[in-house]
Amino acid sequence: MSLLLYFIVFGGIMYFLMIRPQKKRQEQHKDMLSSMGVGDHAVTIGGLHGVIYEIDEVKNTITLDCEGVLLVFERSAIARTQKADPAGTEAANAAISNAAEAQAAEEAEEETVQTQEADQVEEKDGLEVREGQADPQDEE
Repeated sequence: MSLLLYFIVFGGIMYFLMIRPQKKRQEQHKDMLSSMGVGDHAVTIGGLHGVIYEIDEVKNTITLDCEGVLLVFERSAIARTQKADPAGTEAANAAISNAAEAQAAEEAEEETVQTQEADQVEEKDGLEVREGQADPQDEE
């Protein structure tokens, strides 16, 4: 009886650690394949990147545009996809990032100028006196 219990426990562990996660991955991949559309970016299982040019439901194939070259693949050969960016948010994010980098560069330049001005040496009666230091002649 205890041997049967061990087989049942072992089978349950196998199900939760191996079979269930694999089924979830298969479902996610199936959903991804069914939700892709023309204009989306796709990567094949071989690592080829391209834009979906055409989807043929009858032949179950996908035509990818890889920098002007049209290649036909089985639908199952697509490893992952990324939705097209119709609103141009990727370009907007890049513009915002560039503006932020330019502003940070300007602020760094202003800070450098201010520190250089603060470190300037003032010559007075042949003696070097830094700003904020007491003038040796004032002590007399």
